[in-house]
This record gives sequence, structure tokens and C-alpha cells, in this order.
Amino acid sequence: MSTAFTLVILLLVILLVLMAAAVLMYYFTQQDLRNISARLSALDAPKPASGRSPEVVRRERSAAFDTLVMLEANLSTQPREQLEPEELEVFETARRAIKASNAELKRLQDWMGLPYDLEWPDVKRRLPKAAALYRKAVEAAIAEGQGPS
Repeated sequence: MSTAFTLVILLLVILLVLMAAAVLMYYFTQQDLRNISARLSALDAPKPASGRSPEVVRRERSAAFDTLVMLEANLSTQPREQLEPEELEVFETARRAIKASNAELKRLQDWMGLPYDLEWPDVKRRLPKAAALYRKAVEAAIAEGQGPS
């Protein structure tokens, strides 16, 4: 009889441990679901308006693109093997401005795509000389261990 009693107590202890494990799993699963729900709610929340209209963003992008076109025209009339440091800075500033403008237009959900809105690779294709010299300068900077500016 004592073996049967010990066996019953052992089964009760095992059941109690299994129930505790099940309760802990339930608790942690609920906690994870609450975290996921909070993240999804944060994603669904409307983003504050930037206060800038798509036309303003497009004008800024056009101004940056115009500086690159002027650089390309300068390179066409005065060919050379590398860009000056000032020209590298102009190219990098315009690249950042164009990419930021494109991202903002997409965030404002006013992206129209080709032929109205150009991605950065499309812009680069229209500037073969400047893009090639910029790539050469970046590759030289990487080779020297400086990384891109």
C-alpha cells in the first residue's frame, strides 16, 4: 500500500510540475502576444505630417539633380581623370538629397515612378562621366582604408 501511495504522490507532483510549466508557457506566450500587438499598433499609428508638400520635396530634388547635371556638363567640356574634393562633396551632397527626397515622397505616398520620379540608379545612368569618376574616387578611398566620405 505504501508503494501505491508513493506512486500516487509522485504522479500528483508530476502533474503539478506539468501544470506549472503550462501556466508559465501560457503567461510568456501572452506576454509575447502583447509585445507583438504593441509593435503592430505602433506601425499602424499615423505618422506626423512633415508639413512639406510633395511639390517642395520635388523642387529640392530637382535642385540637387541640377547641380549634378552642371557637374556632368563641366566634365564633358573639361575632361579629367578624377574629381576635385569640392566636386566630390557636391556629388555626395546631391546624392544624399536625392535619396532623402525620394524616401520622403514615398513616405508621403506621392511617389509617381518613372518618368516623373527617378530612383538613384536612374539618376546615375544619366550622369555617366560624373558617376564613373565618383565611383573611382570611392574605390580609391576604400583601397586606402578611409571608406566612402
